[in-house]
Amino acid sequence: MVNERIVVVEDDPLALKILDFVLTDEGYQVAIARTGAEALTQIVGRETALALLDVHLPDTDGFTLLRALRARRYTGPVIFLSGRTGIDAKLDAFRLGADDYITKPFEPLELVARVNAVIRRYLAGDRQSLGTLIRADDAELDLGTLTYRSAAVASTLLAPTEMRILECLMRNAHIIISRDTLIERVWGYDLYGDTNRVDVYIRRVRRRIEPDPTRPRYLHTIRSIGYVFRADSDTVSQIGNLPLALISPTGDTLVD
Repeated sequence: MVNERIVVVEDDPLALKILDFVLTDEGYQVAIARTGAEALTQIVGRETALALLDVHLPDTDGFTLLRALRARRYTGPVIFLSGRTGIDAKLDAFRLGADDYITKPFEPLELVARVNAVIRRYLAGDRQSLGTLIRADDAELDLGTLTYRSAAVASTLLAPTEMRILECLMRNAHIIISRDTLIERVWGYDLYGDTNRVDVYIRRVRRRIEPDPTRPRYLHTIRSIGYVFRADSDTVSQIGNLPLALISPTGDTLVD
């Protein structure tokens, strides 16, 4: 893990000095951001082994920053640093996909150990995920090659956005995904106000994966609720048989 790049997002000078020192001493390359805007510049589109985010920043909060990073396709690990010790803050962090939550004041050696552990787990998982196959009913999505196949259609190449839509739906097959959840997972909150794009992409995906896009066999619209991936041409008419669950934008499963 020597020379891995870590971005530290922190506006407190003393905490920043300590973090820079202990992480550099451990062999990491440390990049510093003091605001959310600087963090986006330092992280998005750049090789980043881990983002260490303070919850309280001058221009935003760490939770909002993490949403913005995910919307911009940063998929690396995140650790939150915060003086908030309450369970609610920690749960919010983990619901957003944080890998760890460290409270201030922190013990420097413990922080380094936890950073090492998160990066080690991430690197191991990243190697295992190459060419990952997602299977749902008789359909298969290959994330490594951006290809989809099923009993109804031969292998077809997908555009990246089409792949992300199918990944979200197929990972949660037979569960209704709300429209807002799909927007957040695929495009991020920046898409709000331009939701017509969702309809456009759903039609595009159907043209890729459905034998007859006008009579969907796999990707079904549940009117006024969202979408569900299920290899059943009667899904819409049999909605009463579906699991009464929705996945919210925060990742919670909501049971009706």
